[in-house]
Amino acid sequence: MRLTRILLRATFLAGAGLLAYAWAGERPRMTLQPYRLHWPPAAGLKILHLSDQHYGHDDWIQRRRLDRTLAMVSNLRPDIILLTGDFLHDDAGLLATEKLLRGLPPARLGVYAVLGNHDYAAYSYGELFRNMAAQVRAAATPQRKLAALGKEFGQLARLAWNIYRNERLRFAAIPNDVAELTRLLHIYDVTLLQNRAAPLPGRPDLWIAGVDDLVEGSPHLEETLAAAPEDAEVILLTHNPDLAFEPEAARAGLIFSGHTHGGQVVLPGLGAIHTQGARLPRNRPAGYFGHLPGGGRMIVSRGMGESTPFRFRCPPEIVWVEVV
Repeated sequence: MRLTRILLRATFLAGAGLLAYAWAGERPRMTLQPYRLHWPPAAGLKILHLSDQHYGHDDWIQRRRLDRTLAMVSNLRPDIILLTGDFLHDDAGLLATEKLLRGLPPARLGVYAVLGNHDYAAYSYGELFRNMAAQVRAAATPQRKLAALGKEFGQLARLAWNIYRNERLRFAAIPNDVAELTRLLHIYDVTLLQNRAAPLPGRPDLWIAGVDDLVEGSPHLEETLAAAPEDAEVILLTHNPDLAFEPEAARAGLIFSGHTHGGQVVLPGLGAIHTQGARLPRNRPAGYFGHLPGGGRMIVSRGMGESTPFRFRCPPEIVWVEVV
């Protein structure tokens, strides 16, 4: 009995320690992920790629991460800055978003952005459970309450099944102030590429394109890429990397994306618990992908924030690319 108690206590303490580490150990540790990429059409470009800040209510982790980010980027001299969405977790993050935009270093070819699903809406587990409880309370009789409880638990089971199957998630969506976010981007001279394409300044042979979010927006991939001349090379921004596997994406030679957060919690031997997409495998939910089906290449950021407040074996990152 004594040995059993010791083992139970040790198991509890180990679990609590791992949970505490996942909550506060890696999340404040902003890292710089460098890539040296061979792509002759953009040789010489230095690219700063920021994604998935998920700014929300102010706390010490967000403050430390933002301060660390601004200190790191102040030492960089990018030619172009790419922002691939999910600035917001909820509307409380607009203040931190403005601080980030205000602190970006100069970029001679401009700053370009697309929106992510969380820029449109926050997915709230709290709201999910509140809605479940409200449905049960609204039932008039014990029998109906029991039926409502069964229905709500069925929805929760489907959500868990989708996580297990590594499918796209959408639940309890609370609208965010995407109009105010768009206004901030305009104030700080960020070109928002909502299903748009444009040549880089002084480079008619090199275009940059961006599409709306796959889940909450309306991406027009084929039409957007068709706007670039046939003899021009294209850099594509898409928040969700699933779009990079569409046949139309073959028009882009270099793709930047985010959304997956690198899986956030990556277990040894198993990989990411969930990649928040349908096309990247659990054992490789972020990084450099050099051989896409259409022949292009893609960089998927692990992101700077989280949708749930845990990271394990997957620290947040900013991405620095030197093209040769």
